[in-house]
Amino acid sequence: MKILIIEDEFLIAEGVSLTLQSAGHAVTGIAEDLPTALALAGQEKPDMAFVDIKLANGSNGLDVARALKAMGIACVFATGNPPNKAQAGGVGLGYIAKPFSPRVLVQTAAFVAGVLSPGAPSAAAPHGFVTL
Repeated sequence: MKILIIEDEFLIAEGVSLTLQSAGHAVTGIAEDLPTALALAGQEKPDMAFVDIKLANGSNGLDVARALKAMGIACVFATGNPPNKAQAGGVGLGYIAKPFSPRVLVQTAAFVAGVLSPGAPSAAAPHGFVTL
């Protein structure tokens, strides 16, 4: 699966990228703000994105997720500031709260792959994933 990472903390973004690549996913890029996320999403449309809520340069992950959803890209928030349904219902599939384990990250990507591929074997939502 092609995955875009929207995270402004370099070490976290690199760790997420390496974990996902080790699990066989293609990381299409890392963005730290809304303009960069939209540019990367337009270059090589990912299947999904992991989106932090608080981003660089005053960007907000909820705005990023709304823009990506309009492009047909599924989003999961990966954040220390979990959104509530009133904020993010209908924008993101759910969230995993920081700090999350590599296992939860990989299992969440597998779960989303199942959601996006009707007829494919679906994985159960991992422990730590909260549906919005």
